Amino acid sequence: MRDDDEVRETPSAVTWAVAAGTAALPFLAVYAVMFIVHGGIHRVVPPDITDSAHGELVAGIIALVLFLVDLVALFWMMNGRRRWTFLLVQLGMLGTAIDFFIDVTKGGRFVSFVVALASLAAIVCALLPSAWAYFGQERPQLRRPRRMPLGSGPGPDSVPDAARFVPDRDSQSV
Repeated sequence: MRDDDEVRETPSAVTWAVAAGTAALPFLAVYAVMFIVHGGIHRVVPPDITDSAHGELVAGIIALVLFLVDLVALFWMMNGRRRWTFLLVQLGMLGTAIDFFIDVTKGGRFVSFVVALASLAAIVCALLPSAWAYFGQERPQLRRPRRMPLGSGPGPDSVPDAARFVPDRDSQSV
C-alpha cells in the first residue's frame, strides 16, 4: 500500500502526459470566455455556433466546466492520485478534436489536429510502464494459455470411459 504523503519523483512519462494534456486548456479558456460574452454580455448577430444567444451562453458554460474538469484531471495525474479521470478527459478531447477536424464548419483544422495529436500523446504517455508504476499498479499483461509440463498427461477424469484401462477376466488371478 502506498502512502499519499510520501515524497517521490514524478516519472518523465507522467510529466510528458500532463504537458501534452495541457494543450487543450488555452482553447477551452478562450472558447469559454468568448461564448459566455457572446451569449450574455455582448450579443452577436448572428450567433457564432448556435441558433440563439442563449445557446452561445450554454456553450460557453460547457467550455468553462470542461476547462475546470481538465485542470483538475491534470492535477490528479501529476500528483499520482487518479489516472483514469485524466485518460477519460483526454479521450473526450481526442474524440472532439477528431470530430472538429472532420467537420470544418465546427472549427479550424490546424487547431483540431494539434489538440488531437497532443491528446493522443498524453494517452500514450499515461499508459507507459513507468506511469503504471507511479500509480502503484502493475501493467496489465496478456494472458497466455498455460501449457502442461512435459511428460504429464490429462487427468483421469478427462479421459473418456471407453478409453480407460479395464483388465480383462482372463488376466485376473483367482
